[in-house]
Amino acid sequence: MSPSMFFSPKIIVVMFVLAMITCVPAKASTIEHCLRLKLNPPPPAPRAAPGHRTKFDLNRVVCKDAFRAVGHSVRVTGKLPWSYLGALCNVFGDNDQKIEHYIKDAFRVNDFIKLLDGRSCAIVRKKLHPTSPSSLPRP
Repeated sequence: MSPSMFFSPKIIVVMFVLAMITCVPAKASTIEHCLRLKLNPPPPAPRAAPGHRTKFDLNRVVCKDAFRAVGHSVRVTGKLPWSYLGALCNVFGDNDQKIEHYIKDAFRVNDFIKLLDGRSCAIVRKKLHPTSPSSLPRP
């Protein structure tokens, strides 16, 4: 028999892990997770003993890239992305005043209305989660 007819255990494990990753239900969006970490950071890890390396923090890398993408989108379009506004609405419980205050502090702009582009949490929810006409009650 040829070697190509046998699967190595590594390939089987990789296939199993990939299948589990695709089947696991999606959690909150990455940007929402990052916002929650930014607003309520976890306690610092205990210091490592001399000579030991600290654990690599993948969350920090992913969040840095997510916020970089939001910043790039703001520079290109002049507006905050829909997904970022949706995450802000989830984090702040649809409180538009808290969201405006956060945007003023985070982006250091006086004209936050331009960043929001007239979009409130109600508009964002309607855009991100539209209801189909068939699901509406009939009179």
